[in-house]
Formats: sequence, structure tokens, C-alpha cells
Amino acid sequence: MPVPDWQAPSAGYPALAGQVNQFLGAHQVQYLYTGTLQATEAAAGGTFTSSNGLWIAQSFTTGSAQTAVGYVVVAAAAEGTPAPLAVSLQASAAGAPSGTPLVTAMLPAEFLSGTFAYVTVPLPAAVTASTGYWIVAAATGDASDNYSLRQSDQVSGTSTSPSGSSWTAQAYGLLYAVYDQSPGGPLAATWEDSGARWTAPAYGSGGQLAGLNEYTAGQAPGSCAASSRTLTWTSGLLTGVA
Repeated sequence: MPVPDWQAPSAGYPALAGQVNQFLGAHQVQYLYTGTLQATEAAAGGTFTSSNGLWIAQSFTTGSAQTAVGYVVVAAAAEGTPAPLAVSLQASAAGAPSGTPLVTAMLPAEFLSGTFAYVTVPLPAAVTASTGYWIVAAATGDASDNYSLRQSDQVSGTSTSPSGSSWTAQAYGLLYAVYDQSPGGPLAATWEDSGARWTAPAYGSGGQLAGLNEYTAGQAPGSCAASSRTLTWTSGLLTGVA
């Protein structure tokens, strides 16, 4: 029996056979570990950029020996209840995103709040060393329901577009980090069925599991099942999940 992609049911839609059968076989899964930091900008400055009617892209250059991206970390916030934000990795073409995603992950609003926080987004892809790439967030939502990305103190690095094809360079950068797929450290994310399902754990002091984000694509276009859980420990024992 072919193994179906992960798919979460959606209210108002009929059940699909794939939703019943998806737990009966092994799914294609890629384990992404902490790895090595290859590119980053961690100094905050300026304000934020909203996804309301605007594509947002941050450039970076791969490391001198880097051949893969495992995941990225961005500083983001969500207002209202927007549809999941499509975050992709794209090659650079003439100083702008190429328009062809190497990989795309859907980031649901459930993983964020109205306060800016760093969030892990798995984007596993093969890359070329010492080469320019872009982290691209698609235009999503409206004035009441949207995402915001936190700006850094840089005076370049970010480009924006109303269409995702014609880009304008901006006089600021974004907060971000790019990690490779080198083994080592705790699990940073799992990537299943080409992103139909992905998870990202969070850790507290001493490497103890402190939270877990879980995304599964839904049956209806743009829908998903998403949960963000926080774990509470007392004297080494799990005492709560919220």
C-alpha cells in the first residue's frame, strides 16, 4: 500500500482514505539536529515589516564549506488569525530571490503571538558553498490578520515585493539565523513527507525539553492542524503540558 502524505482533517470537508491510512506505514522523515550556525544577524534595531500585501526576503551567504541548509530561525509575531505563512529558501538571481523555492515550510500563527519571538522553521535543502541565497516570506493576510518580521540594526540585506517577482532593496535587514545539517546537538526539527508535517522542539536549561511545535497540512487549501505546547517540570518530573 502506498504511504500517503500526512494530512489533517478540516471541518466541513469529508474524510479521506489517506487520513485513515496514514498511520499504517512509515513516512519519509528527515531528522535535523542543532548543527552549525552558518549565517546570522542577531542585533535588533528599527521596527518590523508586515506581511500584509508584501513579500519579505532576507539575503545571506552560505559558509565556505556549507552544502546544506537544515533550518532557519526568524524573529516573528502574528496578529489576529492569518493563514499559515509560506517561508521558502530561494537561490539568488541578479541580486534578488529567483522566484523558484528550493523548499517551502508553512508557519502557522499558532506558533506565534503578538510579541516578537524567535521561531525555528525547517528548510532542508542542498546548497552551494559561498553562494548567496534568500529566506523568503510570502505576502499573507490583511491589516487585521498578518505576520511581522523583526528588523535588525543593519542598513541592507532585506528586499520586499508586492508580487514575489519584482523586488526592491530596503535600507534594513532582518533578525535571522541559518543552520546547516551537520550532526551534533539535540534534535532541532523533523521534516516529514516534504513538509506535509514538521515538528520543532524547544529546550530549557540543561537541555530539558520545554516545548513542541507540531504542524500538519490540512485537507482544505491553506488549512492545517497546529499545536504549540509548553512542558512544565518539577524536580525532574513532567508536571504539566499546556
